[in-house]
Amino acid sequence: MIDNNPRRRLLPFTLTWSLLYLISIWLTWRRDIPPEIGMYAILCIGIPLTLLVALEWSSKIPDRKTALIVVSASAVWWLVSAMLVRSELSWRVWHTVNSVMLLVGTYTLGNWLAGELEKVGHLIPVCILGTVVDVWSVLQGPSKSVGEQVVEHTQSQVATGAWHPPPFLGFMILSWPQPGEGYMTPLFGFGDLVFIAIFLAASRRFGLSVWKAFFLVLGGLAMSIGLVMTIEQPVPALPFICGLFLIGNWRKLSLSKNEWKLTLTLAGVIVIVGLTNWLKAVILVD
Repeated sequence: MIDNNPRRRLLPFTLTWSLLYLISIWLTWRRDIPPEIGMYAILCIGIPLTLLVALEWSSKIPDRKTALIVVSASAVWWLVSAMLVRSELSWRVWHTVNSVMLLVGTYTLGNWLAGELEKVGHLIPVCILGTVVDVWSVLQGPSKSVGEQVVEHTQSQVATGAWHPPPFLGFMILSWPQPGEGYMTPLFGFGDLVFIAIFLAASRRFGLSVWKAFFLVLGGLAMSIGLVMTIEQPVPALPFICGLFLIGNWRKLSLSKNEWKLTLTLAGVIVIVGLTNWLKAVILVD
């Protein structure tokens, strides 16, 4: 494990995140808290704090072996905890474990990928390709069906005020305990967490402003969440996150002509595949 700051120090954001997550779990037993207050607490505290944990961990760039071990162990323990939640054992315990393992795995993976970049300009294809894949996935790909299931599950929880076992792939989304209600509120998808870690770790590694990157990512998330709350439908978050990150750091990012050609070619192939699948779906429906 490569640590750019080898001095032993506390992890205040991680400790605060853990404490507030446990407090939120406890508050799910309280029914005298208006749901609006609980939701605003999640949006104004839970989301920024989750990003601050990524910021705190961004100085730790693991080597390939360490990343493989940590991600594999996190995936196994995440899978076990997800199965226990589905078995309707104490969901407050296992959903918390699941969330922690999801954070550990995605942030480790994102930090390792940031360490594999050869130069800061390679964040451009990361943003472009990530955005194209995310849009396709949410509109026509795997994220669409998962998102529909999660929305349906969330609506049923809101209607009944009680926790119900979510669809299995729903555990790929980091959820936060809803104060005043007996259920979890979905916040971050797996890919969103990985990209958050990539941007923050890469910014620190290549000398970009880490706090600037933090607020750009937070702003992108705020825009996507605001759109979701407005139209009440799943929305890809990466176009907003990647878009703001690129705009905010554009003068410090560059690619060669060949790298631009390769990036745009790959993006074009993904778009063509996505349109082909969409046309097939339309023809089959008709």
